[in-house]
Amino acid sequence: MKPNEPSRTALMIARQRAAHQVLDHGAILCDPFAMKILCEDEKEVLQFATGHPLGSIGRLITAARSRIAEDALARAVEGGVRQIVILGAGLDTFALRNPHAAREIRIYEVDHPATQAWKRERLAEAQIALPPWLIFVPVDFEQDDVGEKLVGAGFQQNSPVFFTWLGVVPYLTEDAIGHTLDYMSSIQNSEVVFDYMEPEAFPGELRQLGTERTEQLKKMNERSASRFEAAGMAAILRSHGFCAIEDISFQEIASRFGSAVQGLASGHLGVHVVHAKH
Repeated sequence: MKPNEPSRTALMIARQRAAHQVLDHGAILCDPFAMKILCEDEKEVLQFATGHPLGSIGRLITAARSRIAEDALARAVEGGVRQIVILGAGLDTFALRNPHAAREIRIYEVDHPATQAWKRERLAEAQIALPPWLIFVPVDFEQDDVGEKLVGAGFQQNSPVFFTWLGVVPYLTEDAIGHTLDYMSSIQNSEVVFDYMEPEAFPGELRQLGTERTEQLKKMNERSASRFEAAGMAAILRSHGFCAIEDISFQEIASRFGSAVQGLASGHLGVHVVHAKH
């Protein structure tokens, strides 16, 4: 992303989430705030959603990975977790939809200051009040220490935590991914859900989509950096002390949730969603 500008990728993801509500009626992830926070009308969202023949796959991935994360998070809250950290939150609406408010959980949204300022503007424009359990933690990932910033915002290092880290790992270097996993594993009883891409992420008929995506990211100064085989990712997680690793492939995602997406395009996309516990 460009300095002092919000993430364009975050906007794309928010539009996919909104399109899932309009076209698929929120069948995978019901989100009454998805359209409101965008401050766009249905016509604009539909133009975005139908502008690419493979856009339905983006809707599937965006909705499914959030659903997988939120289902795992619900189990963690049942098990006693009261701290949630959303890394690279963008226009995420979980804190607005929080079904665990009675459990007195605290939700820390970590993102670039420019993206968070933009989100606050969107919320104000939509007249959506900030819930008391939401804490914004502005972090410049190139310069700041995420752990220090979180503690400064009231995060308890000695208490269990659930991290969501969606739509971020493919844009990070392996060093940056390792540093983040180091921090997560420094907290006892931490859990994380994140997604990553296979080395041949756009096989066959989807290769053109991959080329277009790469060019688009270059224009937005948001490059796609890291790719992993499933066995390699599992080895990285184990080396950082994570266990109970569940790796969900695109085929499994499509099998589990694909019928909920209207007009889902055929094809395979090398996205995986991982849930790991430390």
